[in-house]
Amino acid sequence: MGQDIENLLEFAKRNGVLDDPSVRRLVLAAGASDSEYLQRLASRTVLNKSVGHWRYPFDSQRVSGRIRLGNDFPGRPFLLSEGDLTQHLLAVGQSGSGKTTLFYNMYENVGVPVWFFDLKQDYRHLASRDSDLLVLPWSELKLNPLRPPNGVPPRRWAQVFSEMFGHSTALLSGSKNYLLKSVIKLYRAYNQFEEVSEPFPSLIELQALIEADSMSYMRKSSNYRDTVLNRLEAMNLTAGTVFDCSRGYDLEELLKRDVVFEFDGLSRDVQNFLMEVLFAHVFEFRLAQNQRNQGLRHLFFLDEGKRVFSVYKERQNASGLPEIDELTAKMREFGEGLVVGDQEPSKLTDSIKANTYTKVLLPLGDRKQFDEVADSLNLSERQREFAQGLGTGEAVVQVGNSSPIPVSLDDYSLEKQVSDEDLEQSQADNWTSLSYDPRSLTPGFKSIVAPGRSDEVESPKVVEDPQRELDLSSDANQFLKDVVENPFRGLTDRYSDFPSSYKGNKAKNELVDNGVVVERKVHTEKGKRKLLQLTDKGREYAETELELEVKHRGRGGVIHRYWQHQIKDLFEETGWSAFLEKFDADVYVNMGNTELVVEVAMGDNPREIKHVEEHLERFDTIWIACRNQEVREGLRQRIAEKRLDDNRVVFRLFREFNKEQLPST
Repeated sequence: MGQDIENLLEFAKRNGVLDDPSVRRLVLAAGASDSEYLQRLASRTVLNKSVGHWRYPFDSQRVSGRIRLGNDFPGRPFLLSEGDLTQHLLAVGQSGSGKTTLFYNMYENVGVPVWFFDLKQDYRHLASRDSDLLVLPWSELKLNPLRPPNGVPPRRWAQVFSEMFGHSTALLSGSKNYLLKSVIKLYRAYNQFEEVSEPFPSLIELQALIEADSMSYMRKSSNYRDTVLNRLEAMNLTAGTVFDCSRGYDLEELLKRDVVFEFDGLSRDVQNFLMEVLFAHVFEFRLAQNQRNQGLRHLFFLDEGKRVFSVYKERQNASGLPEIDELTAKMREFGEGLVVGDQEPSKLTDSIKANTYTKVLLPLGDRKQFDEVADSLNLSERQREFAQGLGTGEAVVQVGNSSPIPVSLDDYSLEKQVSDEDLEQSQADNWTSLSYDPRSLTPGFKSIVAPGRSDEVESPKVVEDPQRELDLSSDANQFLKDVVENPFRGLTDRYSDFPSSYKGNKAKNELVDNGVVVERKVHTEKGKRKLLQLTDKGREYAETELELEVKHRGRGGVIHRYWQHQIKDLFEETGWSAFLEKFDADVYVNMGNTELVVEVAMGDNPREIKHVEEHLERFDTIWIACRNQEVREGLRQRIAEKRLDDNRVVFRLFREFNKEQLPST
């Protein structure tokens, strides 16, 4: 074949005309022949065909549907169907190329509820146009990943949870297997294999169970334990109060709403885990309810797709094929669509690229990333040249096996940007309407992690580098000063000291994240309230850096001291003289002709009975204020076993303390 014909072949290939079988045969025939006529004919044909391709190297077909993306370059509407979205969509483009605008328009046009997984606070602004949109910053989220979806057996969910946790935190098979065994052991302690019912354990109980797992450090399994515990401690610590519940928000109800989950500010592992476990929860719920083949029911939007669908984890053979990759193929049968965006397609899993029916190529500056997508769209050389010149808001879209089509995407105008203050004001009612159940322990769990004790399992303690110096903001310092001076003040009241509740909450979170305070919940007659308890680190900082005098009357943790003060104040309001820590009692009450002491019992502990024995020798009546009914019944049984004079012992639950229950003067 002569040089002229080789050049002609290269020219024809670059302009995409060799896709025409007749042109390809003519060029090959000219190359195999010495006929000048045939060679001139092939050159004219290639040139004529190329002229059309230089003008517009794409077919002018359209895709039908009702979800509008924009117009093709001839100016006709380009539409997707809901059926297309059940098979997922992948949009790739550099920052500022138009991915977010594309997602805005899809949200506007799709007719089913959507969930956004938002890592950069890009989607809260939609609330300025849609008052029904629920925006949930992670600090407002309550989720118990160990509570199975309705209809899903705990044993199955234990496997799913372990896979999601393992994938998101890069655990290998040995550590994942250890985690699975621990979850099953925890479920068994909560009797979930006998009868699936509330309460369910939380990640905090899982951490406590693994911490209590003593094993020889000569065994390889100890490495698995330490690895899992390291990941779990970090997750519980950085997630604040997200996992501090037995039952989180009703996700099945949230599936009926448009929701933006804001994960900005969380660590990468926690973000990944939250997204993956929410994907899995929805899929397992649909599967358990057998909600198959009913069309598009719900749509996920996820930018920065490589965070979940990472090619590096997919190729990590020791951990096996990620479960999240398999979910992408299975979800479509249950009407769950997935819209994924990213800037670096080469870092996405082969699975997500293979399981997305619609692909959208937006401007990509990096040649390697561009070629990755152009190859998957099977673009000709001329089509590649065209696509490399795409501007902001322009894309090449391919649906299924159809030919790719350039599209000018619709613009999307937002009336205003939503600030933190705007968000808090507009979403406050939404947030307060969401309910959850606090953590609750079972006797079976207590017997495993702390035999002979029944104290409430504390939230994870912050482990900090002793060399690290604190550098708190002025708002955090102001908040800490109030905690020291008013230890029993509720969070809502504390927030009123700031220009907005959001700023107050941000200052509180700064203290929690730096290990200066820990949150505690107290249940009162009027409902729940949150208190803050100083850590040793917080006490030292307050004394040395803020020069505050840190001291308190009462013993024990902040909840114990709160009830000491509440009970003392109630007796004083009734007209009696009451004192803290007098005669070694939590509260001593002098009633003139008689004396009464009150012991505040946080748990069913032998030491409470020892105090009762000592008080019976000196005082007429002993009241025991109990945290809950379980503590009350346990202490009653202990008193009966000791054969103490129970006629002089009065039991009261914390929530029963009010003026009507107290003797009057």
